[in-house]
Amino acid sequence: MVVLLMASLLSNGVAAAAETATPSPRPGAVAQAGFASVPALPGTVVPPPPGALQVVENPNAIAWTTQSQQYQAKPGEIEAKFRFGLTNVSKETVTIVGVHTSCGCTVAQLPSQPWLLAPGDHGEIGVTVDLRGKMGNIVKTATVTSSVGMIQLMVQIAIPKPDPKSMTAEDRTRNLQVAQVDRQVVFRGDCANCHVVPTIGKLGKQLYDTACAICHEGEHRASMVPNLRALNKPTDHAYWTQWITDGRVGSLMPAFAVRNGGILSDLQVRSLADYLAGDFALEAHLPVAPSASGFPATEVPAKPAAR
Repeated sequence: MVVLLMASLLSNGVAAAAETATPSPRPGAVAQAGFASVPALPGTVVPPPPGALQVVENPNAIAWTTQSQQYQAKPGEIEAKFRFGLTNVSKETVTIVGVHTSCGCTVAQLPSQPWLLAPGDHGEIGVTVDLRGKMGNIVKTATVTSSVGMIQLMVQIAIPKPDPKSMTAEDRTRNLQVAQVDRQVVFRGDCANCHVVPTIGKLGKQLYDTACAICHEGEHRASMVPNLRALNKPTDHAYWTQWITDGRVGSLMPAFAVRNGGILSDLQVRSLADYLAGDFALEAHLPVAPSASGFPATEVPAKPAAR
């Protein structure tokens, strides 16, 4: 009886330990037989953990049409697509289990997962790069995990600087509607190409040309956006500092200061106010305030609520 009781307790203890040591997969995880689950990244095929695939290093088993490609993007393009052709030139079946991309804006597509290539079989791996919010030369990679080793594919893309003049009337109307709901939207998403990137590192007049003139002196300036060179109200350094820093709630004028959710440092704000109150005011023959900020009581921008 004692022996049977001991055996029962030991059996239950082993079962309980096994149950505790094998947690159920987490939601959103990719479970692989015999291995712990791993988080799934959107748009990325997760390769198997070490040991899941018997790898024989044989880089010559696959013949590629190319392992690197270059592309010159056109203005306004939002994505670039690439195709990498491959053929199994070995005498054994090659198994491709996944492709891991260098970042979330790059997505790779396999015909199937896993993808089995018998001797002589061929096909393509697709790679798509999201170009939105990017400019200049960028490099992205896609690492292919297979039974004959790991192969890295690379794409290089030259993305032109956006030209505000190329925007359509529909684009301007849509952007205007969005800005009326959230005036800070000009610093995010696609708008950042024109309203953030060109201002980086700029001061004084250069900063005005890239951060202010794009709207206030634009060819297709919205009717509610004033021409700063035609102001008929007194201005001074404090006037410009407050407008740049806080903008105006309920209008299209965003708050440019970093502390208010904008993009300009204190040094940039000061340099911009220096230029506007100095050389700009003289060139435009603006009336100068005798002392105070020059804001009429009804036009002082409301300060943003404390965060």
